[in-house]
This record gives sequence, structure tokens and C-alpha cells, in this order.
Amino acid sequence: MGWEFEQAGKFGSEKAADDYARRNNIDPRDVQITRKGDEVELNIRRSALDGRDLRDSREGRRDGW
Repeated sequence: MGWEFEQAGKFGSEKAADDYARRNNIDPRDVQITRKGDEVELNIRRSALDGRDLRDSREGRRDGW
């Protein structure tokens, strides 16, 4: 059985996506960062999101929740 991931948003760079995950104390093992054209998509494993209130200052994020 594979892990289920939830899209957390699109960013302008891998660093912006990684910074967002780190600001929200998401374990790097629970994160997938994928480049799609000129954007980067951040996905977070659903089990890592359970009951979590993610902080969003929209820094570097192009869309999301």
C-alpha cells in the first residue's frame, strides 16, 4: 500500500516549497517536491497533516489550500 499525499500548493522554487514545509515542522520524509514546468508542486503525506494547523504567510506560494 502506498502513502496518500495531499497537495499543499504550488511554489516558484524548490527552496520556497521546502521552506514552507520546514516552517510548519513537516518531516522531510513526509514531503514530495516536484517540478512542473516553471512551478514546483508541494505534496504532504496525509498522515502528517492530521489535526495540524499549517501556518501560511503565502511567502513563495502561488496557490494552495
